[in-house]
Amino acid sequence: MDKRKSKIITKKITVLGIVQGVGFRPFVYNIAKKHGILGTVRNIGGLVEIVVQSSEEKYNDFLQDLKTAPPLGSEIVNIEIEDIKEREFEEFRIIESRDDEEISIIPPDLPVCESCERELFTDTDRRFLNPFISCMSCGARYTIIEELPYDRHNTTMRDFDMCPSCRKEYTSPKNRRFHAQTISCNDCGPYLIFNDSTSGNELTEKDAFFAAASIIESGGIIAVKGIGGYHFACSPFKEDTVLKLRELKGREEKPFAIMFESVSSVRKYCIVSDKEEELLKSKARPIVLLYLKNDSMAHSAIKGSIYCGAFLPYTPLQILLAKRCGPLIMTSANISNTPIIKDDYKILSLKSPLLNGVLYNKRRIVRSVDDSVAKVVDSNPQLIRRSRGYVPYPVFCQKSKKGLQIFAAGGDLKASFCLYKNGNAVMSQYFGDLEERTVLERYKASVKDLSQLLKITPDIAVCDMHPNYHSSKFAESLGIPLIHVQHHHAHIASVMAEHHLKGQVIGVAFDGTGYGTDGKIWGSEFLICEGAEFKRAAHLRYTPVLGGDASMRDATKTATCFLLSSGLDQYIKDDRKDIIKAALKNNINTVLTSSMGRLFDALSSLLGIQHENRYEGECAAMLEKAAVLALRKGIDPKRLAFAIERKSDLIEIDPKPLLESICHLSYNGDIGSLALGFHYAVADMILEVCEIIRAEQNINTVALSGGVFQNTVLMEQALKILRNQNFEVYYNVSVPPNDGSIGLGQTFIGLER
Repeated sequence: MDKRKSKIITKKITVLGIVQGVGFRPFVYNIAKKHGILGTVRNIGGLVEIVVQSSEEKYNDFLQDLKTAPPLGSEIVNIEIEDIKEREFEEFRIIESRDDEEISIIPPDLPVCESCERELFTDTDRRFLNPFISCMSCGARYTIIEELPYDRHNTTMRDFDMCPSCRKEYTSPKNRRFHAQTISCNDCGPYLIFNDSTSGNELTEKDAFFAAASIIESGGIIAVKGIGGYHFACSPFKEDTVLKLRELKGREEKPFAIMFESVSSVRKYCIVSDKEEELLKSKARPIVLLYLKNDSMAHSAIKGSIYCGAFLPYTPLQILLAKRCGPLIMTSANISNTPIIKDDYKILSLKSPLLNGVLYNKRRIVRSVDDSVAKVVDSNPQLIRRSRGYVPYPVFCQKSKKGLQIFAAGGDLKASFCLYKNGNAVMSQYFGDLEERTVLERYKASVKDLSQLLKITPDIAVCDMHPNYHSSKFAESLGIPLIHVQHHHAHIASVMAEHHLKGQVIGVAFDGTGYGTDGKIWGSEFLICEGAEFKRAAHLRYTPVLGGDASMRDATKTATCFLLSSGLDQYIKDDRKDIIKAALKNNINTVLTSSMGRLFDALSSLLGIQHENRYEGECAAMLEKAAVLALRKGIDPKRLAFAIERKSDLIEIDPKPLLESICHLSYNGDIGSLALGFHYAVADMILEVCEIIRAEQNINTVALSGGVFQNTVLMEQALKILRNQNFEVYYNVSVPPNDGSIGLGQTFIGLER
């Protein structure tokens, strides 16, 4: 007899990863039954614990299935196995969950799966046209969890009793909805309600849907409740409607995201590569920035952008609306810079003649989460805003030797904090600008909420060294040991954390602003980074500019400051030249900056492309558009160059020769060639400075980060020429290159120190 087959073994298997809220226990139950395994499976905290008893052969077959065929939406990060004492089992069972201090990975919210979408449009199915259809592989997760483990009574679905049919499915191991916590149907669970703003009447279920859809089709605007908050929805093809939406939101210029029924629908308006299609269909369902084909949408929806922020429906209700109404503007329901609205009472109290109604339900949203934004760069997805679908999935870092738990405050713009424990760095959802009081309040509340959910009590806090950042002041208020980190160092550290980089790295951090160790405003930094330390190696020559938010908006004023600093007064067309010159001379409201972001603003104005940032980064976006259009037309870039000079321990990059060429050549009207030439000149400068540093320091690894590297033309050209010279180049992928990455970088530095 084969002793290996007959010997009974008993083992405990702990599975870490996205293993709750994705049907993992039913999956384990079914493969255990398949292989004749005895034992139990249960949730513990955020983990899954399996006890198996069988012959070694059956155990090995079971383990193979566990590793190679996990359910849709799950992700196994690690499996820990240990021998335990033999116990008596008569069958394999799912047993009651247990709370635990050890939290694994909380599942992000998941889009409608293919099976549920098929049932949604099957007229013989009992969930036909049900706007809340879901199963163990799809539906809300992070936004409805009140505490772990992920069981129905720990989510806002506990407010709804199951009907007998759903209860039968929920308790039947062979059913696709076995232990699906969001289970509901046309007889139980949430239902649609439409509040008509004109009459004040409320309709329910199918009547609610048809009334809401009819308003959209007739050119109205409605609020629609989603997974992480409300959206404002309307047609992108009706100019008057879009202008009303801008008035409602207090958002004059920024392009709106458009939801399309399918990828084929997206292709009618946008250029979609295979990688972009893959990103559109990914389980996070982000808004994907795609190049537009033409101007077939209302001009005011896109506002002259070369990109369309396109996304596919991720809830059953969105699928139904898109199928009925076609492409829809589906933008966060917030007013100006305030947070997205998640509570029913708040949206229902929003009285405006511009809002025609509210389509909602009574399932509570625990935490607000905006849509994520991404694009494809270098054939890889790159996040611009990390939120729904990605949060709270962690970035995996080194484990702290001291067992430290860390709170990293992030920055004030595009605010996102980070919580770290046991090698998991969990970035929070995107919040916006902490200068807005309501955003700051939600940020603070979310720190408490996510800390409790993850069962993290930070030992140390890490924050930006800017003395006036709200995030830094909040970190100081926690009363625990505090580490201050320079802004651009955190940018580069975020790349090092993502890619587990060791040794020395040449960090290139380009953005609009960051407080420097010398008290000046940095923004074009070449840093030599290793562990928790950095040394500044190069930067743009300091330029005195007028400070304040208004000056940051005014690209013409910025251009005048750059020209005055470079002694190019003869090219200044700004009527305020003498006043600005006097203010700079007398140091009135003047700051010194090495900002690459401000240089992009200046170039946009000098080329007559865009003179004002009506929203963050507008001038740079329009400058990139001119470069992209030149590339499409096959226009050769003008040869432009910076002056690079060694000054003591630092390399100084002087934009004067580039500015002079731009001013001289722009009279010829070859704007696209100059815009493209500027992008290429910045990339050439990056290569030249990196080559100098490599020759002096023998460092061959380069990390690129900062908001300027959201620019696809610059990023891809810089990657191309750096790689051609055999540099190993890394950049942000799992977190955005903008300030949404700061918290991760701060965490990395906190761990290293």
